[in-house]
Amino acid sequence: MPVRLSSARVALLARSLSDLLIDGGLLVCKKGKVHLSSRIEALITDDLRVEERLNAEVKQILKQYEREIEEGAVDYQKMFSMVKKQLIKDRHLTL
Repeated sequence: MPVRLSSARVALLARSLSDLLIDGGLLVCKKGKVHLSSRIEALITDDLRVEERLNAEVKQILKQYEREIEEGAVDYQKMFSMVKKQLIKDRHLTL
């Protein structure tokens, strides 16, 4: 399963990305790097929350198969991945 990024790590990632975009001449932000960085940070955080909720839902769904998983008839990681991919497809999500 994916490793959760800390808020400090997300902030660092957002600052680095805004620096690269502005300093590289790929983007002009009239409100400045700090504003862009905070917007990027908010977008990343929102996306992570969506994925957290999705993961929780997948875990709930897999509780129906708890017996098969315990008996080894179903591989938890494979099933988790399959269910998650299907939910992403059905909901037209991009993660």
